[in-house]
Amino acid sequence: MKGKLFLILLVVIAAAGGYLYYTGVVNFNEPKVIFEKKPEYIGSNSKLVFKVVDDRPGISQLKVYLIQNKNIKIFEDTDLPEDLKEKEYTLDIDARKYGLKEGKAQISIVVQDSSLLKNTKNITYDVKIDLTPPTLSILSSPAGIMNGGTGFVFYRTSSDVEKTGVKVGDLEFSCFNGIVENKNIYGCAFPYPYYWNRKKPIVVFAVDRAGNKSSHALMYYFKRKKYRRSVINLTDEFIETKVRPLSDKDISDPAQLFKYVNVDVRKKNEDLIHSIASKVTIKEPLFKTNFLQLKNSKMLGGFADYRKYRYKGRIIKGADAYHKGMDFASIKNAPVQAAEDGKVVYTGFIGIYGNSVIIEHGMGVFTIYSHLAEIHVNEGDEVTRGTQIGLTDTTGLAVGDHLHFGVLVQGLEVHPIEWLDKHWLKTRFLDEYKRIKTIYGGQ
Repeated sequence: MKGKLFLILLVVIAAAGGYLYYTGVVNFNEPKVIFEKKPEYIGSNSKLVFKVVDDRPGISQLKVYLIQNKNIKIFEDTDLPEDLKEKEYTLDIDARKYGLKEGKAQISIVVQDSSLLKNTKNITYDVKIDLTPPTLSILSSPAGIMNGGTGFVFYRTSSDVEKTGVKVGDLEFSCFNGIVENKNIYGCAFPYPYYWNRKKPIVVFAVDRAGNKSSHALMYYFKRKKYRRSVINLTDEFIETKVRPLSDKDISDPAQLFKYVNVDVRKKNEDLIHSIASKVTIKEPLFKTNFLQLKNSKMLGGFADYRKYRYKGRIIKGADAYHKGMDFASIKNAPVQAAEDGKVVYTGFIGIYGNSVIIEHGMGVFTIYSHLAEIHVNEGDEVTRGTQIGLTDTTGLAVGDHLHFGVLVQGLEVHPIEWLDKHWLKTRFLDEYKRIKTIYGGQ
């Protein structure tokens, strides 16, 4: 009898132990701490990004310390839900706030699970405290800029910079080194949005490996340009032959059909164009003079024209749109040339823009050629100024054979009129670029 009771007791204990082990209450494994990238430097604006994981039974608490002569607790998380298996953390660290001095220090992360054994993982590693912001000196900046215009900036930084660029209002654009021999020299073209009618701050910034930041506001004259506003009348023939084929929805009402294509489809098409023109792969400028205009052409539509549309005597509310390029017309199926040296980064059909080619020209500058009948180049082709890339037509949302020509700078449309002007490009950019190369070494 005693033997049977003892055996039953063993079975109960084994079952209980198995249950406790299965649920993780009894567990011998430490939690894991996973870094996206361990920071080697901590400054006045650093981030510590990591994830803690414990499959069984879950995380119970986390503590983070900065160690320099003494332990300084900078973060604690003990109010965690039961059975929490995983959590990501992004901690902002200001070494100056905690009274740390430049030199060696350590970061310690302590995470504990919720098992009976309170398994604890302690990761401690060395960092360097750096509180000195990077140097930043402006070498050249625009004297003036208009809404819809392009600006250029060159500047010098210290060698510890990890991120740098220019902020125009609340928009941020990249700047690049490698355009001259000295790798501490950065430069870029940047856009000023056509839809801003007031002066906004333009600030160059540099952030070093420790998160320390320097910035310099540019002094410039703002020229407000008034763009045309117009009303365009729509016909049933245009809606049925040009608009309806571009819609992926079966909308019977002609006015609502046009609104959908001119707003929703347009946005989808322009999002694609912006995405392509935001990916800068050529740092050095390939443009050496003004861009070419379609040969023997006359301008039909201007940049940033704000258009309303009328159908059967009534304005279609909410169908307004900006025209984000210049329209040039010549003869039917006129040959289209590359405006300047560059690399073809896109060829294909883009909805309302029809058959299109996008070319990258360096420093964030792109050109787009739309409504083409034929495309004579392929993605990846390197083209020279004047290379024939296609023929004009009416593909997309176009009436009459013409070329839609656009210039984009880091993903935003700018006024092509500047880029067609030899004097503007020479005085605003080429002369300054030559001067910078003379001082800091040309490629």
